Parts: sequence; C-alpha cells; structure tokens
Amino acid sequence: MYTLSLEIINKCNLNCTYCYLGEKKNTYMSLETAQKAIDIAVHEANKQYDRTLMVYFIGGEPLMAFNLMKDAVGYTKKKCQETNLICKFSTTINGTLVTDEIIDFFVENTFEVKVSLDGPEYVQNLNRRDYAGNGSFEKIMKNLPLLRKYEQATGNQISIASVVTSNNYQYYAESFQFLLDLGIRKLESGIDHYCMWNENDLHGLKEQLEQVFYLYKNYIIQTRQMLFWNLWEQHVKSYLFPCMFYACKAGLATCYVTTDGGIYTCSELPEFKIGTVKAGLDVPRIREIVYLNDKVDSMCEGCEYINHCKTRGCQTSNYEVNKDVYRPIEVNCKVTKWMYNLIKENLSEKQLNNMKEEYERRYIRHGK
Repeated sequence: MYTLSLEIINKCNLNCTYCYLGEKKNTYMSLETAQKAIDIAVHEANKQYDRTLMVYFIGGEPLMAFNLMKDAVGYTKKKCQETNLICKFSTTINGTLVTDEIIDFFVENTFEVKVSLDGPEYVQNLNRRDYAGNGSFEKIMKNLPLLRKYEQATGNQISIASVVTSNNYQYYAESFQFLLDLGIRKLESGIDHYCMWNENDLHGLKEQLEQVFYLYKNYIIQTRQMLFWNLWEQHVKSYLFPCMFYACKAGLATCYVTTDGGIYTCSELPEFKIGTVKAGLDVPRIREIVYLNDKVDSMCEGCEYINHCKTRGCQTSNYEVNKDVYRPIEVNCKVTKWMYNLIKENLSEKQLNNMKEEYERRYIRHGK
C-alpha cells in the first residue's frame, strides 16, 4: 500500500499547547495541488504489490477544508478506477466540527476516522482549548452520537488519539479508563517527545504506563473482547521481529504533502524534503534517506533491544529533536524499554510463539 498524507489545511479552530505544527501558517491547499499530489501517489501505488492507495487527510483541522476533502476524494476515486487501484481514505479530526453531512460522507467513502481526545474534561481542557481559551471537551461529547452513527453504519470503530505530555501524564491511567468506559475500543497513545521530561516526570510516566498496561490486560481477560492499544501492538511486533535501521522506509511507500505542494518523507523538515508536486519526486534524495548506513549511537551501545528497536531508527524525529538522525529521543527510548520489560514479565514463551505465528500469518503472508 502507498500512503499519501495530504495537509489540506495548515489552520485549526483549536490552539492545542503541544501541537507539533507550532504556530499555524493559516494556509489552504489548492485543488490543483491536491490533484497533482494524488497523480504522483497513484503512479507510486501502481508499483505496490497490493495496488492500494491510502489518502490520509490531515491539518491543522482538516474539516475546516471539508469541500477540498470532498473534491480530493472524488478525484482519487476517479483516478484509481482508471488504473484499477484500490483506494482507501482516512483522517484525524479534533471532533468539534462534526456534522451529519460529514458523517454521511465518511460512511459513504468508508473512511477510517481518528478523533483527538485526551481524557475526561479536566484532562482534555488542559491542553486542547480554542484561541479564546475555551475547552473543547463539551463540543466533542455533544458530537459523540454522530461518531456512534458512523460506527453503526460502517461497522468500523472510531480510533481515539490521546497525547500524553508533561502536564497530564499523571492522569494517563485515569484517562485510559475513562475512554474504556465511553466504549472506545481503539486507543492510540502518543507520548509527547517535544516537551521536556525531567527525571520525576519520567518516573511518574513509567508508573502510569504500567497501570495502563494492567487496565488493558485486565479488560481483555475479563471481557474476552478485542481491544486495540497502539503502544502494545507496536511494541509486541517489534519485540518479536528484528527490525533494520529506518524500518518504516518513509519516502518509498509513503509521502507527506504540505499545503504549498512540498513533498516530504513524513514531516515538514527541509532535510527530509523529497520533491514538489510540480517537479515530482526526487528519487536520488529518497534513496539517500532510505538507504542511509546504520551507525550505533553511544546511547544505544550495549542495549539488549538494539536489534528490535524502531526508536533508534526514526530519522525524522531524532533529527527534529536532537539534530542527529542516529541519536534516539530519550523518552521514546525509555518507553520502548518499559514496554519490552512488560512484555517479558507478562507473556510466556508459548504465548509469544503463538503471537509470532499470528503476526506472520496476518502481516507477512497477507501483507497487512
């Protein structure tokens, strides 16, 4: 599958304190730029063995450019039909601008939908406020029935994305339970690696992470139901299977296009620019990034998990924070070790072998 991340707008109705975009440019992508990006992505998707294109709409708040989203979806479907490609769509939204029309559109086009929600009201409103300082929790809860409508119509579950940062980590387990009580079954925890974590913060984060793990484990044992938690899923896979440096290979099977038509591997960093929609992809530059020689940072020397660690190979994040593609971000490193220790302590060898066989069946043989 080839994934095209389209930044259709660099503007938002919220002013979240930890937004990775920083100060917004207040720019919109033109339809022409979107179409050129889609043309490039269609060409690349035709090279993939499963002949599938995923278009991921992001912002800012993408629903502030809903008309462009609709036009881009229509254009993508037309182009994919012409070349016999499978097309899929996804988006991440803040949940405050949802309407019946938008939900019907998501249902009609089988969107994968992710909504940003950190936890109960006092947690959500710590960091996710509008420009007047008003919290966003009430608006999202008001729109919850619309999100349920999507789930009922598609059979797909909404994913909830939560950011864990230095001023809310102490509520992590509490927020996880709150989301479970809401009936959320796809939870994505994003550990904020842009903020400053001191030793006390890291100690507290470790304790909270362990509590969240046991909430996750006990829920599955008690209910016998499936529950997706990204940190567990991601770390179990990388624990079971060795991974090479820069394992994601962003730039080969993915690209990120900004509102002005710049093409990047996955984040808008000049050092990781790989083309423009006008000039096309810079293939030599993509190869330089993707096939960069591995070099072990001093921080990683002697680590028992070095051959199973995706953190050390995340070039863009490492460079963005440390200005060094080889030096992993400290909090990401610690979270990886904590998760691997939880795996070792809680899964038997038989369980690990069974999980490995299942992953091989699901991800390797079927390419999912």
